[in-house]
Amino acid sequence: MKFSPSRIGPEAVLSLEGADAQARDADPDESKRDRNRVYTAERALLQMVRNGDLLYENALEDSMQLSGGTPVQGEDPLRQAKTSITVFTTLVSRAAMEGGLSPQVAYPLGDSYIQAAEDCRDLGELSALAAAMIRDFILRVRRLRVNPDYSHAVRKCCDYIELNLSRKIRTEELAALTGYSPYYLTEKFSRETGMTLANYIRYAKVERAKILLETTKMSVGEIAEALGFNTTNYFIAVFRETTGYSPGKYKKERRE
Repeated sequence: MKFSPSRIGPEAVLSLEGADAQARDADPDESKRDRNRVYTAERALLQMVRNGDLLYENALEDSMQLSGGTPVQGEDPLRQAKTSITVFTTLVSRAAMEGGLSPQVAYPLGDSYIQAAEDCRDLGELSALAAAMIRDFILRVRRLRVNPDYSHAVRKCCDYIELNLSRKIRTEELAALTGYSPYYLTEKFSRETGMTLANYIRYAKVERAKILLETTKMSVGEIAEALGFNTTNYFIAVFRETTGYSPGKYKKERRE
């Protein structure tokens, strides 16, 4: 699929033909007006990323309804779709940084999604990945904007945790990161966030597990391993304690 800079939504990843294909013989002024509407809708979507607005799905749907995509050329739609999601991810990550997400988090996070796109095997996986990516960035911005009073040290811990969910994170390494003693850091973190460090780490891992359950074909065991849990049973217990559902039931209900 040939990417147009005016098409940034996930529909650009999947559309192989659309409204613009019919617009070539249409009135030029009408086509221009349509593009202006698309541009306005996409600006609104990126602003919602900056705001960490959880109602972004309505704006995303509006953007998708306004445009069916662009005419395509080439023999490898999957390759071109991966290029499209790379551009989409770049735009979303920049909007998230404008919303307050630190470059130290936004750049590597965007890179990880771009690499994941390269590893996708079909357009369905790319579509799910695009949805997961924008949701992930918006949730991160929202957490920052909802909790603007977090100290630099606590924000640094949160960023570090989010970027290292694939392994065990020890209080000692977070203390070394901030320059505080483990005892002082745990007290400070609990006082500011209302959660212990251990509970915050578990919460962050479960939030990432939700995204993986909703958007990938990974098994529960694979997700447990990817998020650094000792055993699948321990992951299931933590997930159930946090959400009230087993991972399997959560995945089934969300997909239904």
